[in-house]
Amino acid sequence: MYETVHVIPQRQLLRLPEKVRRRYQTWIALLAVAALALGASTLALHGRLQLADADGYDPVYDSVMREYDAVRDDPHLRRYLIAKITSLAAEHEVNPDLLFSVVAVESSFRVVAKSPKNARGLGQLMFATARAFNPGAVSRPDDLYDVHLNLETALKYLKANLVQNRDDMRTSLMVYYYGDTARKSGFQDTDQYVRKVMDFYTRLEERRQALDVTAALNLGASHYPSG
Repeated sequence: MYETVHVIPQRQLLRLPEKVRRRYQTWIALLAVAALALGASTLALHGRLQLADADGYDPVYDSVMREYDAVRDDPHLRRYLIAKITSLAAEHEVNPDLLFSVVAVESSFRVVAKSPKNARGLGQLMFATARAFNPGAVSRPDDLYDVHLNLETALKYLKANLVQNRDDMRTSLMVYYYGDTARKSGFQDTDQYVRKVMDFYTRLEERRQALDVTAALNLGASHYPSG
């Protein structure tokens, strides 16, 4: 959740007694600058969230995300994540449903999720893996809490696996979760990770089909006068 930072107007600072202003004028100036900077960063964040409202919205993704505590009560964050997932997936030519499913299973849409093994962010990436696949962008572990960087890096990792495994989603997901050891013959998915992601992926397809049917029925009904 994002909190609005209230900036102290300069005119209110000037209402302080003259002696106080003179004695603490340096501190007052620093506080004013800090408040303005915080206000500007907050406005920039809200600007990004509002831009997400206008582009990349997916009603199926939104309805699914409402079931998760991390994003249930924050429609702006939901739209921001949806816009990022859809735009980045298109840029990297990966099915957005696959990325959405991975994020849902990995982090339940918690931007600052961290596992006991120190995997971080939406796609639960290890720092070494992230640095290998996005070396120019990820320079420290906490960079993975950045929404754009995390999703971009997860996509690069997924894309590389899909290319190497000839678009075999199951094998690609195994490698994403377990690492290169998953390529060994007879490797067992002990955490049922692939099943969880693929079940979620199928669930998205079913919801999308149901939404299409409902829309078609509503469209058909609108052509017939009532009574």
